Amino acid sequence: MNPEALERVRLRFAMLDENSNGYLEADDFERLAHRMVRAVAEPPDSEKALAVVEGHRRYWQGLVGEFDADGDRRISLEEYLARVSGPDHYEGVIREYAESLADLADVDDDGFIERSDFVSCMRAAGFEADGVDAAFDALDPTGAGRITTDAWVNAIRDYYASDRTDIPAQHLLDAADIG
Repeated sequence: MNPEALERVRLRFAMLDENSNGYLEADDFERLAHRMVRAVAEPPDSEKALAVVEGHRRYWQGLVGEFDADGDRRISLEEYLARVSGPDHYEGVIREYAESLADLADVDDDGFIERSDFVSCMRAAGFEADGVDAAFDALDPTGAGRITTDAWVNAIRDYYASDRTDIPAQHLLDAADIG
């Protein structure tokens, strides 16, 4: 894995570690899911909100099943780095999570995510404003102010499964303070 992709993995771990205790745990994913739902003012009992919560739960279950080497029901950065993988991991563990986020951010169900909704979700996830804006601009090169849900799902896939640095998600790393 190249150094930039490795730093993206470290950033991803930091963003998922909601309580910043150095471990990924089930509660981290619950808190993150509910924060994402609140970010776009989705009713917590709506189908979209429940899908996001379930997507986060399945994401956690997939991670703990694959990455928890010592069986303590939490994942350290070392465990995460030792097992993080590419496209197969995305398809098996993360796709449902990614699709539920894109659906949540498509607040009017028209197949598009408006800039403001993208920013709300990404800021709720803990990303820096400059990186979020740059990532959206990279996904919206025509300046339409909206992107397709498929574009975001694909960007999430690249964030998790690619070691390339010429992807929109790289802007999230470039703006992050992970020092």
